[in-house]
Amino acid sequence: MGNGIMFEVLPPSKLASENYIAKVTENVVRVVNEIGNVGILNIPEIVEENHIGQPYYRNVDIRKYGNLLEKKTGKEIMINTVVGHYGAERFSRWLDESILNHGIKNFVFVGAKINGMKYLGPSVTEANQIGNNKNIKFGNIFIPNRPEEAERLFAKTKSGCSLFTSQVLFEHDKAAHAINAYLKKCRQHKLNPIKFYLSFAPVSSSEDIEFLKWLGVDISGKTESRLKRSSNMGEESINIIQDLISRIFGSIDDKIGLALNLEYIMLHNLELTKSLAQRISELKITIDS
Repeated sequence: MGNGIMFEVLPPSKLASENYIAKVTENVVRVVNEIGNVGILNIPEIVEENHIGQPYYRNVDIRKYGNLLEKKTGKEIMINTVVGHYGAERFSRWLDESILNHGIKNFVFVGAKINGMKYLGPSVTEANQIGNNKNIKFGNIFIPNRPEEAERLFAKTKSGCSLFTSQVLFEHDKAAHAINAYLKKCRQHKLNPIKFYLSFAPVSSSEDIEFLKWLGVDISGKTESRLKRSSNMGEESINIIQDLISRIFGSIDDKIGLALNLEYIMLHNLELTKSLAQRISELKITIDS
């Protein structure tokens, strides 16, 4: 994968007009170019589920949109897909189509959403095993506040994934603790630890905060209060994230590849995320390339 930070790009709605999609895409391309050190574009699959876990896809095909972004930016792309909604055979065919028809070689396999629900498709570990038979690089998701996360990370590493992208972070303690516990387990079992892309997203409104909390992001009452009491929430969120990055990078016990995945969550935060990227360059940290 390319050097620099990872930048997460939201795929537009499949109901949006061609003119709207073109306008949004040009804005994203401009911001990516202005940041300058973006190495790879990360495109999430946005899928909703009904009460029995059936998927509904509101957005354009992420593979086609990824190809468009790749053409316009010259950057590598990585696409995220939720692996549990269809059977293993169909998932394997989807991967083959993505590789052969779209030239995609970087993936993140994401687990289904509803705990306890029995899904048709493979688990993340099973998806990793399918991915091992393809000529691709693939990663999984890191959720610091999930129980026994270090053990999950270790098992996913053993099953073949080569990177982790984290849930959006607004607190440092659980993330640092989980990574350090994972590193300890890797040392004990003589397994090489893999690269972490830590995800950060600035916020500019109470609605942004509520949306992140709905997604399961850990935002303490202290942090939320600090954001809401500030005269400029967007600027304050950047200050918080700068400090957070420094604290996490300074809290990891061992040498490990730590990199950044920057997200804008909502389109109104696109310029704010560019500002975050520019401010990160001021930090005295070593970002893995």
